[in-house]
Amino acid sequence: MNLLSDLVKLYKNSEAPEIFFYWSGISVISAIVKKNVWLNRGGIYRLYPNTYCFLVAASGMKKGIPIQMAKKLITGVNNTRIISGRNSVQQVLEDLGKAHSIEGGGIIKEAHGYLISSELAAFLIKDPDALTILTDLHDTGYNKEWKYSLKSGKVTLAEPCISILGATNEEHFSTAVTNADVTGGFIARTFIVFSSEKGRLNPLVHGGEELDLKPIIRCLTEISKLEGEFCWTKESGEFYEQWYNDFHSHDHHDPTGTINRIGDQILKVAMCIGLAKGEFPNITLPTIREAVTRCLMTVNGMRQVTMGGKATLAAQTKLVIRELIILPDHRISRKKLLQKYWGQFDSYDLDKIAETLLQAGAIKILRSGSNIEYEMREEALEAYLNYKKSIN
Repeated sequence: MNLLSDLVKLYKNSEAPEIFFYWSGISVISAIVKKNVWLNRGGIYRLYPNTYCFLVAASGMKKGIPIQMAKKLITGVNNTRIISGRNSVQQVLEDLGKAHSIEGGGIIKEAHGYLISSELAAFLIKDPDALTILTDLHDTGYNKEWKYSLKSGKVTLAEPCISILGATNEEHFSTAVTNADVTGGFIARTFIVFSSEKGRLNPLVHGGEELDLKPIIRCLTEISKLEGEFCWTKESGEFYEQWYNDFHSHDHHDPTGTINRIGDQILKVAMCIGLAKGEFPNITLPTIREAVTRCLMTVNGMRQVTMGGKATLAAQTKLVIRELIILPDHRISRKKLLQKYWGQFDSYDLDKIAETLLQAGAIKILRSGSNIEYEMREEALEAYLNYKKSIN
């Protein structure tokens, strides 16, 4: 069982990037389990797997397809509020504060909800407090009860648990997310899944049956019923502890705060991946490795949309990654790469590519005098090969 791989396979003919379906699946799982499952963080707080996730790509990259997929899945499971369309943050809070009747029976009294939009800039009516409020609501482990004063009166949210899935392009992102929100904590709590390439070129001229989401919905419904605490295995705990200490021993320039929060973000995703694989209540070694690799790659997405980068080296980056994967020792010198791909990229481009892959946790840079070598990290290689194997 691997629900995330099943989703990617189901939409393999779509032009939307496959990574968008993967992360939309993570988002859906995080929304349906709400506060039913958690990870004990040293007795200090409980970490719940709710997530905020933005899919970012150029206009026309079919971002709406994974968004609509997620909405259909959430609707099918039918265990939480769905808040979509154009809203004010005040209206969102009022909706969360009211008891919600579920179609077919049942009432949601807690402030649990899924905010979803195919265009982030059009989702929330402009309000300087909107993303500040959502920032505060993200940390559901600290919020047993959350109060806010509106024009219509005071709103009290019981056990708030919010997940968000949105899509936008780089231009609209800067409209929806101000500089204050970039450095004020909202971006640090949000996975920025950036893609500059379509999933595949497909004119879709041939008819076909509508994709059947019922088996996925049935699996998600069973996942939504799980309750209890996640546990580390000996191997996964040792791996995460070593990775955490190694990663934070380096100085990372990051005005958004994303790096400082990446540990908890990785663990949220690890819980969702474990649920997708049917591993609950354990966090296994392959799962935590996959979570580390996936989450670190979103750090590059964050830099792309908040620091004015341009995705002009996507094709060249793929050449470097492919080269490292096919080499027996997954290692190559800077000189050899420049010789082999002369005309594809120059030394300045390669330095940018290497820095991006280093920050994403995909490679190590080894220096000996004037000689520089790049080596693919074991966890990145394993996560890549396992993921590709699972969807083939």
